[in-house]
Amino acid sequence: MSESQNLPNLAIGYSLARSLKVLGAGLLLTLLCAAVAFNWLHGKEISSLQIVICSAGVALFGFATCQAIWRLVSAREPVIFITRVGIRDTRIADDTIAWRSVRDILVWQLRTQKIVVLKVDRLVAEQFAGGMLKHIVTLMNKALGADGVIINAGGLTMDAETLSRTCRQYWTASRLAHLRRATPEPVS
Repeated sequence: MSESQNLPNLAIGYSLARSLKVLGAGLLLTLLCAAVAFNWLHGKEISSLQIVICSAGVALFGFATCQAIWRLVSAREPVIFITRVGIRDTRIADDTIAWRSVRDILVWQLRTQKIVVLKVDRLVAEQFAGGMLKHIVTLMNKALGADGVIINAGGLTMDAETLSRTCRQYWTASRLAHLRRATPEPVS
């Protein structure tokens, strides 16, 4: 039995604790911005610029808070599936990325956020570049240095480092199994 046959299928979902932290931070920041924007504290004179900035903060953090609430309510099932065949992130597409099309697995970091980047064949990368908005985001990520299919571990039960190690383990096992199949048996 090969090593790849011993690897279980993994399903990774959102972490309740991390989602609650994001929800709490979003609520706090939304209320803080709203308090300044609507002058709830009746403090000193607030400038128009501060009101505009805090109003934008209410919209931004309010949206993030709504997204966190939606994630808590609706995301009870896993979003990332790792198997011996490949990896599937339902947040980007319903298709599985086969391990044989992955060229490298990297952890990319922008400030404090770490993201797993799969360097894949060009044709596979084009398949995940989809619509106009995804294409723009892909170009922005490429400009920042994250060239490939991005799997964001933020809010998941597994952090980016562990996700990267797990992906690398499955990828290596798949490559070894493929090499064993491709090597002809010696003739006796």
